[in-house]
Amino acid sequence: MSDDGTTFDVRVYRTEVYKGATVTTYKVRWKVGGRLWKEGFRNAAQADSFRSALLTAARKGEAFSLATGKPLTWERANADTSWYEFACAYVDMKWKQASAKYRKDIARALTAVTPAMLAEARGRPDDASVRRALVRWGFNTKQRPDPPDDAAEVLGWVARNTAPVSALAEPATARRMLDLATSTVDGRNAAASTARRHRIILANAMDYAVERGLLETNPIRVLKWWTSCCGSTPSVSSARTSSPGGGSARRCGRTDTGGLHRPEVYGHVSFCN
Repeated sequence: MSDDGTTFDVRVYRTEVYKGATVTTYKVRWKVGGRLWKEGFRNAAQADSFRSALLTAARKGEAFSLATGKPLTWERANADTSWYEFACAYVDMKWKQASAKYRKDIARALTAVTPAMLAEARGRPDDASVRRALVRWGFNTKQRPDPPDDAAEVLGWVARNTAPVSALAEPATARRMLDLATSTVDGRNAAASTARRHRIILANAMDYAVERGLLETNPIRVLKWWTSCCGSTPSVSSARTSSPGGGSARRCGRTDTGGLHRPEVYGHVSFCN
């Protein structure tokens, strides 16, 4: 144990499985400098990934923080990983297994929420240009390497001026992001189906951030959300308990893609392999 609050004394144990009445939790357990740490996950794959990362860091001889129980390199990564960098990584992770339609849905959802993470810096492109560049190139694994010059300039600005993922640990930032996910570009409530789909994609992306060690917990799943459709009384649901086929929002005949399906924004872009 050193004087700078770190140690190389690390042991990683087997994952514990707790089967509750409705939810199964997978708890990764490890000890750092004599203190036992635990991290819970909703599925075995996430737990295995986290445990493997701990083992890899310990075997490489990395120093662990006595304050957080995690490798110091993770803390530096948390501070350095921007929202745009992470969102692109999430798109790439999903790309191979996702259908063309679902790839499109992911791009729309991430584009809708990204303004919550943008700085008010000098030279900021207009909102329409940002949306167009993100949905057509930035959040498209196939198209991202070769954007036109104007889109490349916009994406460069976004890459330099997005907040770190760790900013989402602040409830106000997470709430702002959820509000954008469930609204249109002019601030109206999105159609219930669009709001539900965007929220599910966003919550899944935050699960991936937790898996990568960028967040301690998923900030979206603990937020309550409200949806209203065609003037009906708002319904209250929770990102923690909703599912793609569930939710308490009422259906209506309106179709709404949050302003991202207009030709000038979306255009003719391939999301196929």
